[in-house]
Amino acid sequence: MQDTVSQARKNGMISTGIDLFLAALPVVLMAIDFVFEGIPGYPYNIVIIGGIFIAFICFSVIYRLRALRKISTLSGIKAAALYRNCIIVFICISVFSLFHPISSCREEMVRETTGETIWNLAVPAAAIYIIVAWLRINFSLARVSGVMTFRIYVWLCVGFLALNILCGAGPFGLANSKPQTDDAVAALVITSLKEFLPFAALIITGIVHLLAWSKIEKLA
Repeated sequence: MQDTVSQARKNGMISTGIDLFLAALPVVLMAIDFVFEGIPGYPYNIVIIGGIFIAFICFSVIYRLRALRKISTLSGIKAAALYRNCIIVFICISVFSLFHPISSCREEMVRETTGETIWNLAVPAAAIYIIVAWLRINFSLARVSGVMTFRIYVWLCVGFLALNILCGAGPFGLANSKPQTDDAVAALVITSLKEFLPFAALIITGIVHLLAWSKIEKLA
């Protein structure tokens, strides 16, 4: 059993380490863009970077699923099943988005009303399911492993999600309000937060998540 727990911990740390790398990579690329802006021939190709992202995401999913399967087998929780369902939902939405019609023609838009309705309902429903399932998985991991860092990770995710939503709603509030002297400064602050907060959130939560996986020693 202890060997299986060690393997699960290792797989979880690899997966979370990959996630942390992917969270930090866009920041590095943005810095490179800033340095080489206006100079022909950037030191990277967007197609290559996209391929690297997809490959690393696949590795992360595989390793995390392995870790959760081992933990689920030993503890009886449904973390692996929930994570597998999240993957299926995400793939379905991604495939559906490839066929989702985008058109400015009025007649075509009328004919595509049903598709638009399904899309507008499916995407929020899928996002809510994935978020709730992800939180349940980490609460379950905290319960069976006794590592409270998983709970800290969950509440950090909730806090950053709320903060991102507030920052996303900020410009609309400013646009609908009466012009004020400080509106330009406030808009600049909110725009900066909107741009960098997601990356900061992913990096901070990634570090905490990696720490949580590293602390798993036994399962209840």
